[in-house]
Amino acid sequence: MKKNLIIIGILLLTSFQVIGQGNAILGQYFQTLPVFNPSFAGANDFLDIRTGFRKQWAGFAESPATGFLSVYSPINTNFRPASQNSLRASKNPHFYKGGKTETGRVKLGVGGYVLVDNQGPFVENDYIGSFSVHVPIKEGTFLSLGTSFGISSARIDFARITLEDEINDPTFNALINNGGANIFSSISAGLGLYSESYYFGYSTHQLSRKLISGNDDVNNEGANIRHHILAGYRFFLSYKWELIPNTFFRIGGSQPLFFEVGGRIRYQKRISVGLSFRNDETYVANFGMELNDTFNFGYSFDFKNTDFNNFNSGSHEVIIGIRLFNNSKYTSFW
Repeated sequence: MKKNLIIIGILLLTSFQVIGQGNAILGQYFQTLPVFNPSFAGANDFLDIRTGFRKQWAGFAESPATGFLSVYSPINTNFRPASQNSLRASKNPHFYKGGKTETGRVKLGVGGYVLVDNQGPFVENDYIGSFSVHVPIKEGTFLSLGTSFGISSARIDFARITLEDEINDPTFNALINNGGANIFSSISAGLGLYSESYYFGYSTHQLSRKLISGNDDVNNEGANIRHHILAGYRFFLSYKWELIPNTFFRIGGSQPLFFEVGGRIRYQKRISVGLSFRNDETYVANFGMELNDTFNFGYSFDFKNTDFNNFNSGSHEVIIGIRLFNNSKYTSFW
């Protein structure tokens, strides 16, 4: 019981400092790039639906859990032939002998996501919408600009907190007096450059932030701007094998520098395995499978080298993707 009280105390002291759009880090972030950079919204030429669940510190009571649903789609698109689609991975330029294709037209992208982040008695809900413009700059290469607007709520469920002495506990009383729930709006923006072989994106989160209700004094750390850098490249090892290194940097805000570097090996664009490393001494292994032209599945396992290893068995994450109106029946490389 005493151990649980200590952990709950840590969550209470830190939870209000980790909220904000895009703060949740996924083991398979490369599957949900528009969540971290709105300029990638609608980059894939189909209705892209992804849902996932992440359980951290498995086996540990009150451990964090995250669930999300994202939906993105291009608009004003003619559903061009497959060879003209952006981020298409069913053509290998080293082996494809087809004729020259047109650059294509400017297209727009829309979408958004809902995310629920549960950390014991602390709960955050994010409702984010995105809009993007994709401009072809040469054959198969697009420059994109996107923005997102969202509403986030953060609250503490005091009914789930048990203290030995609630009356004389200063932290508990301070949280009650300052308000246990906040709702605020936020605007983010991003810039992307991508083709069917690579992607690079830079985004800033919480460019503008406004408190709608609650007391911002208990969440003043959430007002800081954060910067995201995402990059990936697709190397063709042979006709059937691909190597896809990827990286993610998060800079700024109240949190220390975060980065992840790793890569995946993919076979016939259907099965992939990967490994990455984070600068907080976390190792992430992932597995992906394209079930058909519509459904895909991804799993990742995180293991962090800390003193808490005796109390948890790592973090597990599952993502399921659905591609609708995929007329060209192609597979993107994220």
